[in-house]
Amino acid sequence: MAAALCINSAAALPFKFELNQFSINPELYTFNPDLNVTFETGTTGIGFGIESRLNQYFGVRTSFTWIPHFEVPLHFNIQMSDNDDPGYDKEGRSRFDRMAGYLEEITGFRIKQQVEMIGEPNMYNVKLLIDVYPFNDKRWYFTTGFYAGPSVIGRAHNRAEDMTTLIAAAMYNNIYDNVYDTEYNDDAEPHGILLGIDIPPETGIKDKIIESGRMGMHVGDYKTQTAYDGKPVRYIMEPDADNTVKAEMKVNSFKPYIGVGYNSLIDKKNDRLKFSFDCGIMFWGGTPRIYTHDGTEIVYDLTNLNHQIDHYVKLIRPFKVFPLLNLSLSYRIFK
Repeated sequence: MAAALCINSAAALPFKFELNQFSINPELYTFNPDLNVTFETGTTGIGFGIESRLNQYFGVRTSFTWIPHFEVPLHFNIQMSDNDDPGYDKEGRSRFDRMAGYLEEITGFRIKQQVEMIGEPNMYNVKLLIDVYPFNDKRWYFTTGFYAGPSVIGRAHNRAEDMTTLIAAAMYNNIYDNVYDTEYNDDAEPHGILLGIDIPPETGIKDKIIESGRMGMHVGDYKTQTAYDGKPVRYIMEPDADNTVKAEMKVNSFKPYIGVGYNSLIDKKNDRLKFSFDCGIMFWGGTPRIYTHDGTEIVYDLTNLNHQIDHYVKLIRPFKVFPLLNLSLSYRIFK
């Protein structure tokens, strides 16, 4: 009995060893491929593809997968100056309220204090995988191969409804730059000129603008930069040249993959339809990086993050690799 089991096990191996003789099982390089169409779903999204079982030892698969569209809301408050002190006056108005009022008088734009950004996935991939069946039970296999797709796997941008606020904030920062320049640059244009409008010095608006500072959204503090007082330099995100705020999440575009899997017929009476389950890891280059439109990197370069940003960063930071769990259904077209 034991001898018979050993003989049967040896016959299933791709290599044969007989005394001083080494030979390769002909079934290893004899191909009789089939062709299957597949539908899959899992952590890489949903997808369609084709696969072929080349022989009892090898199979090959390729497909296109993508994560369907969904939105993640992010809320930011526009603030003045480089600290969180609202700077209330005797009438209970904050710096922002006062500057928003001046800006509306000068330009007609009414600015809101809160801006909403929405995050969206941008993850889609083409994969090419090789399955190896080394066991007697040919339902189990090892897999190696790669996924390839865009390096930007997620984007965030402001809602269209907040464009007026961002335009007004960019306009205010331009006003601040002009006022600051006339205050500290002797060659600059005369004091009190804002957007071509002569504002008399006795109004004190110029001084209040200098005191209030620029408008922007506090995202976090730089890890390696400190101010003259020893405190970390704050990163304030301001609208770009298009009067928008944006961010992108990036990984490697080429992502090697290793894993294991199991497949089996769904119905023993139908040898065309089967299911497969795969689990493994995709190497996408360490923790994803998040860059804002001005090139600031959030995950590695900033600390003391905005609470919502901090929540999402803490979620992605452990994922140095991407865990993959996929379930697929396949239908054999021919063999």
